[in-house]
Amino acid sequence: MSLLPLRKEISRGAISIFAGIAVWEILARALLENELLIPPPSSVARTFWNLASSGQLNKHFAATATEFFYGFSAACMVGVLLGYLMGMHRWFDEIMDPWMAALYSIPVIALVPMIIIWFGIGIFSKIVVVFKITLVAIILNTAAGIKNLDPVWLELAQSMRLSSWQTTYKIRLPGALPFIITGMRLGVGRALLAVVVAELMASNAGLGYLLRESSETWDSPKLFVTVILLAVIGLTSFNLIKRFEQRMAPWRQSAEWSADS
Repeated sequence: MSLLPLRKEISRGAISIFAGIAVWEILARALLENELLIPPPSSVARTFWNLASSGQLNKHFAATATEFFYGFSAACMVGVLLGYLMGMHRWFDEIMDPWMAALYSIPVIALVPMIIIWFGIGIFSKIVVVFKITLVAIILNTAAGIKNLDPVWLELAQSMRLSSWQTTYKIRLPGALPFIITGMRLGVGRALLAVVVAELMASNAGLGYLLRESSETWDSPKLFVTVILLAVIGLTSFNLIKRFEQRMAPWRQSAEWSADS
């Protein structure tokens, strides 16, 4: 992506966010007298500053970001590998299929207590929860991408006498990349849900812990600060995944909106 379209993309996104904040402030001030329901952005910003200056925000945000990063990264690496094997080998797909169905169907809230009992209430248990919840989406999407690869590309690889490794690196994985990226994007939402649920149930740090604390004390501005920070983690992750796709598959840029649209 060239510099000019990137600047336009960032500026349009920034304008949209600031416009939304302005509308939120006006409506909250004009229509609501009680900040308990929906606090205006100015109150949320003041609470954010107080939490940041006291050091609480850094502690909780760092805990959640660490749990999310390590759990999601591990799920991406393992998920792509297992998904590739499921797409390549029918016997492996048949072995893994019932496990995938079981893991996907079990609600996260049912697994969190067991994982906390096994690994405690520290950061590692939250990483395990994020890993488990994210893994299945990436595995299934990667497997689907490998299975749905256009046979023409495989015939091209044979005609060029590519080795098995070269076919995987140059044909299969690039062809499955849209599916893999979709799995990662789905995994972001599931990972954030998992880490918040785990921190809500048992933790001494993290945004989920802060969410529980603010709800118990009816502190709406702090509640909004927590939700906004979770949205920031999700938005940042989506943009990093998008940049990763653009770097790994630059030929897909021809399908994006033109710079003038």
